[in-house]
Formats: sequence, structure tokens, C-alpha cells
Amino acid sequence: MCPHCTQSLEVVESGLVCVSGHRFDRAKEGYVNLLPVQHKRSSNPGDSDEMIRSRQRFLNAGYYHSLVSAIIEQIPEMNTLLDVGCGEGYYDGMLSERLPGLSVYGIDIAKSAVRLAAKHYRKHHYAVASARQLPVMSSTIDLAICIFSPVSDAEIARAVRPSGFYLEVGPAARHLWELKTALYEQPREHASLRRTIPDGELLREGECHYEKQLNNAELLALVAATPFAFRGYREKREALQERSDLTISLGFSWRLFKLADWQDAPVSRADSDGALESNGL
Repeated sequence: MCPHCTQSLEVVESGLVCVSGHRFDRAKEGYVNLLPVQHKRSSNPGDSDEMIRSRQRFLNAGYYHSLVSAIIEQIPEMNTLLDVGCGEGYYDGMLSERLPGLSVYGIDIAKSAVRLAAKHYRKHHYAVASARQLPVMSSTIDLAICIFSPVSDAEIARAVRPSGFYLEVGPAARHLWELKTALYEQPREHASLRRTIPDGELLREGECHYEKQLNNAELLALVAATPFAFRGYREKREALQERSDLTISLGFSWRLFKLADWQDAPVSRADSDGALESNGL
């Protein structure tokens, strides 16, 4: 969907174009930029390049494979998937590998992340865009997923077809608890995910928990991939970086919602934001 006039975008040789003449060229990596300048809150929004690269290294090492397996068990049969806050495409790549034939679309506000995703997953469709204005036509997505990212409930309700699905994934209460206790005097548990969304019903929910032992290089990659890289006490951060190893607790919480059929949906849709805050991992 054109971010300027909301008309449908058609594929042309160089990229995408709408009937109003708005044109979006495809980058050499394969993605398009659908984030107008007036929708940016900074010149380079989203996660930093260092955080993106560190997260890519950590995820590619396989520490979140158990989360991917848990996600796949919840996904119903479908054709189209929209990943809101796709980052560098790690989850998309794992999902399409295990679910061949799936049409994957991903958006993220960080251009560096989208560039990496498009470069590594050529069969997917990626765009630089805001979750507050999803660049997809209404009622065209079978399943939207949001993993550790902010989201607009109103946009999810608009983009997902009636009786489609929305999967929200976030940290369990003590996810990465050892990092928090190493950095803060009084660490706080993560808040629980919400159990209701506008125009949707909760179908299933659950959590998965496990532990991993990290060596120093893996620990540094994890810290750099999250806001922990610049949070907490400086002395504690420096001490953490000197550790030879650390066993960390990984915990994830998920909720699968089914969107209402329009015949049963309420008249108005609140333009509220989802409960998740991005924390890198």
C-alpha cells in the first residue's frame, strides 16, 4: 500500500508504483523504502547498526531455536505472513524453512536491519516502514506476528483478514535475569503480556523456558544486541564484560489471537498501541 495516498502498489521492473504516480525503487538487496520522511522521528530511526549486527550473530548461533519451535507449533495453516518489526529476518528465515510455500512479508523502521533481511532472504518481501502505518492493503494478511517489537493494534486489525490471526511474543518475567542482576541493584521482572486486543479473542497462550551457558564472546554479543549495552551501572557493565562465562535464563511468553469476523466486530476500533516495548532480544 502506498504510504502517501493508500492506493495499491503495483510491481514494475524497478520497484513499486501506485496509480497516483508515487514510485518506490527497489534497492539492490531487494527491499523498498516505504517510510516517508515526515513519518520519521529521527534521521536514522530504529536499532543501531551495532545492535543489529550483534543480534544477528547471537541469533545465528542458535540460542533462540527453542523459541522458533514453540512459535511454529502455534501457527495455523496459512498463506501470508506479516512480520511487524522483522529486524534482520531471523525468525522469517526459520519459519519459511520449516513452512515451505509460505509468503513472507516483513517491515522494520531500521533500514540497516531490513537491508540485511532482504540480502539473506531473497524470496521474502521486505520494506522499511513504520508499525504505526503498515504498508499493506486492508484484510490481506492471514497471520501477523510481532516478536519483541512495538505494534499498533488498529493497524493489525486493519491489515489482517477477518478471522485471521495475530501472534505476539515477548519476554517472560525473568528473561535474561542474570544480566539484570549483574547490572542493577534492584532488577525488575518483565511485565506480563496483555491477554486482550481490540477486535480479537485469545485462542492460546504459553511460555517456554531454558538455560544456556555463554562464553565471553557470546556474552558480549548478547549485551551489545540489547539496551543492556548502555544501561545499568557503568562499573557493573565493565565487570560483566570481563566474565569468562555466564549461564543465562531464557524465557518467552506468547499469545495467539484470532481477529473477529467483520459481522461480529464492534463498530469502532481503538487506535491503541500494543503493550510490547522493543528490547533488542
